[in-house]
Amino acid sequence: MVYIQNERLKLGVDITLGGAITYLSDKANGGENMINSFDWGRQIQMSFYSGPWPYIGPNGERPTPEWEGLGWNPIQSGDAGGNRSKVISYERRGDNAIFVRSIPMQWPHKTGVAGECVFESLYTLEGNVITMEATLVNNREDKTQYHAAGQEMPAVYTNGPWYKLVAYLGDQPFTDEPVTVIVDKNDKKGWPWVHFYTPENWAALLDDKGYGIGVFQPEVMNFNGGFHPNDGFKGYGGEKDGQTGHIAPVARQIIDHNIRWTYKTSFILGTLDDIRSYAKENRTTRSNSEWSFENSRCNWYYQGKIKDTGFPIEGGLNIQFEKNATLISPLAFWLASESPFLEIEGTFTSERGKELELVVEIRPVSKSDFTDWLNWSEGEFSVEKEKEMKALLFPTKPAITVKQTIVSDGHPHKYRIDLSAVPDYQGAMKDIKISFSDAGKANITRIYLGK
Repeated sequence: MVYIQNERLKLGVDITLGGAITYLSDKANGGENMINSFDWGRQIQMSFYSGPWPYIGPNGERPTPEWEGLGWNPIQSGDAGGNRSKVISYERRGDNAIFVRSIPMQWPHKTGVAGECVFESLYTLEGNVITMEATLVNNREDKTQYHAAGQEMPAVYTNGPWYKLVAYLGDQPFTDEPVTVIVDKNDKKGWPWVHFYTPENWAALLDDKGYGIGVFQPEVMNFNGGFHPNDGFKGYGGEKDGQTGHIAPVARQIIDHNIRWTYKTSFILGTLDDIRSYAKENRTTRSNSEWSFENSRCNWYYQGKIKDTGFPIEGGLNIQFEKNATLISPLAFWLASESPFLEIEGTFTSERGKELELVVEIRPVSKSDFTDWLNWSEGEFSVEKEKEMKALLFPTKPAITVKQTIVSDGHPHKYRIDLSAVPDYQGAMKDIKISFSDAGKANITRIYLGK
């Protein structure tokens, strides 16, 4: 173990487990370790997902059947068989930071299949906040561009006392509106994990005293979390016990065979007010959104028969697509009244003519985004009755569709779409989908929502 600490917090990473966080305590809350290590799939650690599904190891190693659906899944601690990841190097950086480089293991395998990649993790301690800067350096022989998969950024597992899952579930972020207790004692909720959309970019696990850990990920508004296994275990247990609280910010990402990808997540120790105040002060949410693709996908991804030229992204999204293929934005939050226009810049060519039609689909924030059936019914009704009640209590607003004809002459153009002219474009919005009416190629350099 290697530790850093200040007058309040103590953080420990296990050098025999790839540098994953296995110890975290807060003197303001008794100084007890909060992190669960029942198996190597827990801790606070890096974990990534891609194809193929299932992933067969370089020497023909097959994954264990119960995990083969995860595909290519290197994680920081070790695999499902208890084989540990390997630390290449580690160093302290002053009194408040640790940097670790490691070779991860493929979790679905039980035979010690190493990932064709390196994990780099920098942990920095300041006050009551730990910042984790996580980097994946990929070096896979398989150069296939697999479709985007949900990435945990990262996965967090707490001991039994930290069971109460809390987040802001609403469409007025950072206005001090009430939060929602998603999982509590004696509510029969928590496992399987609950999935929810939170435009404040955080979720927290608290104990009976209202202290705990908040996970703030400024790029992510989709989280999952909960408590395993059931009500009878909420509120007690140690680091080697099976019961555990869980939070993971999850974003869909394309993991290229040679990608270098970094994200930065903060863990806030303290009360709900401490956690929410930190998120408000460090938010990146804004009404107007701009995605410049000069050297990044900006968390956009694809659906259907469409691919780009791969990592590194240079000069825009150079994509080749078939008819009805789709470009999808990350989950976001904006108000229609403050972003009445959508601009798309780039060059386009079509296989069949001089024009190409873009179908732009914008999805409003709906009540159904803030919960799933586990968060309100927990199997109390028949399947058909649950569908009926959820449709009534948690409706989904229909997507708003706009069509734009563009010139497919291979020259740069900027297209400005007046969304304010669309009657249903009102209130809070969460993402954009852009589909193509024909096969072709494009180099999209910028997408902008604003005035």
